[in-house]
Amino acid sequence: MTSERNYIEVDGENEALSFDYYDDDDDFDTFTDGDGDCDCDEGVLGFSDPFSSEVKPRILLMGLRRSGKSSIQKVVFHKMSPNETLFLESTNKICREDVSNSSFVSFQIWDFPGQIDFFDPTFDYEMIFRGTGALIFVIDSQDDYVEALSRLHLTVTRAYKVNPDINFEVFIHKVDGLSDDHKIEKQRDIHKRANDDLADAGLERIHLSFYLTSIYDHSIFEAFSKVVQKLIPQLPTLENLLNIFISNSGIEKAFLFDVVSKIYIATDSSPVDMQTYELCCDMIDVVIDISCIYGLTGDEAGTPYDKESMAIIHLNNTTVMYLKEVTKFLALVCFLREESFERKGLIDYNFHCFKKAIQEVFDVRLKVQRSRKLLSQRRWSRQTVPNGTQHTRVIMNMKLSSRDFIQENKHEETQRPNNHSSQ
Repeated sequence: MTSERNYIEVDGENEALSFDYYDDDDDFDTFTDGDGDCDCDEGVLGFSDPFSSEVKPRILLMGLRRSGKSSIQKVVFHKMSPNETLFLESTNKICREDVSNSSFVSFQIWDFPGQIDFFDPTFDYEMIFRGTGALIFVIDSQDDYVEALSRLHLTVTRAYKVNPDINFEVFIHKVDGLSDDHKIEKQRDIHKRANDDLADAGLERIHLSFYLTSIYDHSIFEAFSKVVQKLIPQLPTLENLLNIFISNSGIEKAFLFDVVSKIYIATDSSPVDMQTYELCCDMIDVVIDISCIYGLTGDEAGTPYDKESMAIIHLNNTTVMYLKEVTKFLALVCFLREESFERKGLIDYNFHCFKKAIQEVFDVRLKVQRSRKLLSQRRWSRQTVPNGTQHTRVIMNMKLSSRDFIQENKHEETQRPNNHSSQ
């Protein structure tokens, strides 16, 4: 921690850039809300939101001014219409948002203004990247991106030195006005220039992921899905469970969706088709809209998505879309043929097994996080207690526990009937 800090405005408050960043050796309670316990209500499966008890990774949105960073955040996480983003003012402060209140995915997203030079010596930029899970750099494809590539190289190289575990994602944004050939050409050019700059610096080991995105279609949601999936430690297990589920149910494709953000946190191993993904998003919107109109009365307290939520849509190409509720945050959306859907009982039984398996996966994860929290608390207590006091306290507690155990056994011996005398 440096002694010199540069204070800037974050959401209307003056805070230091190093006020909230963490590393793995700090106290666990510093990273979580409140006392570190889950804030969410118990889900229908009897377990809380698994991410709310974990260290919330940060996702940084960076790029030059007017590249579309704030528009991306508003469309994906605030359901703003893409046309309304035209009236957004340029961001002049760091906007911090905690995406965890009503969604399964849980992380902090930081929108950095393009004009801020956080590599200035007065800024502790190391603290910016130390607790970061993913860094998204947005490049405006309709503008000259020479300066953007230079800024990308500077940002990536310095961030990698601080935290080699950061996932570097490049959104080639605003491609809706480009033809398909022009999109591919732009992506190839940006990909080549960015990687050549890293190779010239001797940093070929840094991996950059590139996505063509636009807020006017579902490409931005799919790109964010890929970014978030890299931050989910249970992803390989979830993909394996989906593969087992579809292979035993006659299903062609299955997605595990976060209902609120329409980000799919997992899918099976078969390739993802953009049209299929768009149909899934539209189906979720239809289910929520119809439930809001017909499912809730004026005096009824509830949510438009609950454990009774289910939908079946028959497409005109003999394909059936089947949506089932997994938790209050997650939905399973499946694509299958009409002849396969005739075995709906088998599919529902397999879904019940799949749902139970997901519960077991996250139950294990919660136990690991509780153990990590306990170890972190013990480490923190050892650091705060003066030398010698902690050791004495542990010995006293051990003696007291042993004495209580002996007294309890003696009490049980006196209360236990004498079997020999009864015989």
